Amino acid sequence: MKVSLNWLKEYLDLDQSPEEIANALTLAGLETEGLEVVDGDVIFEIGLTPNLGHCMSVVGIARELSAILQVPLKRKKVVLKEDHEKAAVQVKIEDREQCVRYACRELLNVSVGPSPDWLVKKLESVGLRSVNNVVDIGNLVMLECGQPLHMFDRDQLQGGKIVVRAGCGDGKMLTLDEVDREIPDGALLICDAKRTLAFAGVMGEASSAVSEKTKNVLIEAAVFTPKAVRKTSKLLNLRTDSSLRFERGIDPLAVCSALDMAAALLHEVAGGSVCKGITEVIASEYAPHIIEMNPDRANRLLGVDLSIHEMCELLGRLEIEILKDSPEEIKVAVPSYRNDLRNEIDLIEEVGRMFGFNNIPRSLPLHTSSTITHAPIFLLEEEVRTKLVAEGLQECLTCDLISPKLAEITVEKALDKEMHIHVLHPASIDQSVLRPSLLPGLLEVIKFNLDRQNASIAAFEVGHIHFKDGDRFFGEPAAGIILTGKRAPYHFEDKPEEVDFFDVKGHVENLFAAMGMEKGTFEPSHLQNFHPGRQAMAKMGDVVVGAFGEIHPKHLREMGISQRVFYAEINLHDLMDLKKDVVQVEEFSSFPGSERDWTITLANKTPIGTVLDEIRELHSPLLEKVFLLDLYKSDKIGKDRKNATFRFQYRDLTKTIAYEDVEKEHAKLTEHIAEKFASVVG
Repeated sequence: MKVSLNWLKEYLDLDQSPEEIANALTLAGLETEGLEVVDGDVIFEIGLTPNLGHCMSVVGIARELSAILQVPLKRKKVVLKEDHEKAAVQVKIEDREQCVRYACRELLNVSVGPSPDWLVKKLESVGLRSVNNVVDIGNLVMLECGQPLHMFDRDQLQGGKIVVRAGCGDGKMLTLDEVDREIPDGALLICDAKRTLAFAGVMGEASSAVSEKTKNVLIEAAVFTPKAVRKTSKLLNLRTDSSLRFERGIDPLAVCSALDMAAALLHEVAGGSVCKGITEVIASEYAPHIIEMNPDRANRLLGVDLSIHEMCELLGRLEIEILKDSPEEIKVAVPSYRNDLRNEIDLIEEVGRMFGFNNIPRSLPLHTSSTITHAPIFLLEEEVRTKLVAEGLQECLTCDLISPKLAEITVEKALDKEMHIHVLHPASIDQSVLRPSLLPGLLEVIKFNLDRQNASIAAFEVGHIHFKDGDRFFGEPAAGIILTGKRAPYHFEDKPEEVDFFDVKGHVENLFAAMGMEKGTFEPSHLQNFHPGRQAMAKMGDVVVGAFGEIHPKHLREMGISQRVFYAEINLHDLMDLKKDVVQVEEFSSFPGSERDWTITLANKTPIGTVLDEIRELHSPLLEKVFLLDLYKSDKIGKDRKNATFRFQYRDLTKTIAYEDVEKEHAKLTEHIAEKFASVVG
């Protein structure tokens, strides 16, 4: 938000330099992001957090500076000459939950034209362009007082009536920005007797706006609830200076004073006659919000030792009325413009702000650990992150919100679209669906890097995936591993190879081993989003805990990825139930072992894991380890065949193993396996 120093000086006698003023605002929580000198005036760029709605005006900033610098706040007196009969317009509030109060004033026989130089200069100093003298006065009052106004061409109102109601299939409305907008159901509307005049608190309709032909003006000032304006703004995907103020909450008692100020200024710059009185309808009376604060608790939380008198003095600088002060409690009435003060802790923060957080003495912190233990799934996620980083993978964090098209790229294409969770009012279509898989986000990471000539990626993400089943919504933790490009950096001797299916499989196996799950198995899968024949599912017993493989080229082409990508996704919820918390270690044997290599011809379709499982199920007392040593395919052994060479490691834990015992045991195992798979080879 931009604020002019000259404008502030209309309310405060400031002797401080612009830098001192900026520093004072920043220390009080109104961060000054920059200073700019424009035509001899200093413009402050202030970053306001959403709770500081009362500071979205010159008066609001002036109030804060008055309290911080202890400079008296000057009040402007509005001199209004009413010289015409009372206004004839009627006001009716139908939606009394979304509109707290509605008021208006009328001016007759005004002259619409260019604004005087002083008005144009004020608006342009804070970044607003001049439209005409009537509209400019509305903007000026909004910027100065924080009360949004709307100027209607009084003669365009049909039936002499204003009705505030919720929309219910009202068709379309051409708004002031010349966009023909659908009127959503539930949006709060300002209407006359026959048609819609404005989206309440957001933007008005074009034909009822003030133009050069306007003679009579109706000035609207109202209090719409933050929820009502936020909903309408979201439904329209439209934010304005007016809606930003209503969304943060405005002063319900400033409506009439803002109308008077606008009428007086409009009479000054556009002439005409001001009708007597204000037409106002109040849906609910304002009642001051009462808060009780315990002084001892305030001192403990702030780390200070302030007296009750000092606390009351600090709060009084903010125009907070003290109703009662005692050692047990300080009871206050919150000013009508302070919508952010709702609880005791808010009041304590105000004491700290006015005292100055920078003035609170520093002491060595006392650390007290929580007695509440971490959730098991949180600990598992942290452990998985640690293991995957140890694997040499780079952690990524991607957005939970993705586009509907990307949502179709999941590990399992069979995930029905009805299971996707759509955001009700998304900011854009690209962030309208909660991700059902980590894959889409990680593919975007790959695309982003490839576009910047970074072609080798080894990364992972631990996050939540989301889906629904009927009326039930689910969010499950998952780990995604993604690989593409080279295994290692370029080297002049050993040229690096491309990553492949077995690289991603190796990461999954290592993760399982780190979790104490050496008995994990892998079986061929038939998932449509993976490349046929280059994919598998990871199982522990009968439980499928994940899947991995090469991403289908079709999806890579759609995303503009020109190289192979390999991906694995593990369900951490299932992994948590299977993980072993205690890892047992065994002592190394002091006796030497013996190795034998053996080759068998298998059918191409026979998984190597099936052979290994068959060997292990024989439970040989001497066989310590067996693994695949080599795999050979050639037309010489047959088109649909392969030669698999296994290495058997034998050991006797009680003595040095004898050559004869090894030969006998090895022959027994290999004969059984050869017989078992002979029929498969044919």
